[in-house]
Amino acid sequence: MALAVVSWGASWVSIRAAVAHYSPGQLAFGRYFIASLVLLPFLLRNRPRFERRDWLPIFISGVCGFTLYNLALNAGERTISAGAAALIGSIIPVLVTLGAHLFLKHHVSRRALLGAGISFSGVALLALGGRDGVQISTGALLVVGAAFCAAAYQLLQVRLRPRYGAIDLTAAAIVGGTIALLPFSGGLVGAVKTAPLSATLNMIGLGIFPGALGYVLWSWVLSHMSVARVMSFLFLISPCAVLMGWVFLGELPSPLELCGGALALSGVIWCQTERK
Repeated sequence: MALAVVSWGASWVSIRAAVAHYSPGQLAFGRYFIASLVLLPFLLRNRPRFERRDWLPIFISGVCGFTLYNLALNAGERTISAGAAALIGSIIPVLVTLGAHLFLKHHVSRRALLGAGISFSGVALLALGGRDGVQISTGALLVVGAAFCAAAYQLLQVRLRPRYGAIDLTAAAIVGGTIALLPFSGGLVGAVKTAPLSATLNMIGLGIFPGALGYVLWSWVLSHMSVARVMSFLFLISPCAVLMGWVFLGELPSPLELCGGALALSGVIWCQTERK
């Protein structure tokens, strides 16, 4: 779980470093092309038999979770710090909870609704708390859109997961999302030739670690630990990203962004934990 948290926390920093030299589409396709190559042996070994009726939902989940999510996230991180983006991304569990209530008829307690309200107020501060003062941040709004896409991916996976293995399902969604990223990858070969080696290594690392192995580790951990305990570790991802962004990029979110992030994260924790 620690390896998954560190790799996902580092991904926000690596995206911020790489997107300065690659377009959002180039970075997303390069990252998940590598991730697809890493996960392909799992598919070839397991040879999962997906029912024909599930091909389209699996592809749509890949488009939401890996195509639209990464295009929006990469574009957003061009203008906001990695730490601020990660703090906005911490609301994904809240969005999944609300989506499960609206679309899957799951019960949502008043406690969870209160936590959602706290998180959204924190995101509003993050969207307004740029380094140039109080103003609406386009980058923050793009990351909010990416969070909604990630939540849609999770909800689609919930519907499909009972019929298929988690790793097989994730690998198939990543391959589908990578195919959908192909039209946005124009000029990638030329960009690799001109980009500094550090940016290219960040793209490769994003594909291997958080893009592929992170999901494999996540699936393995879920089979050995309770969901509640795993969720408690996930709260560490955004603080980890803020710390690494400060150490490796010399970036810290503005005071208003930090306040908004603290609100967003406390709302997520409140929403995800029930009183005994």
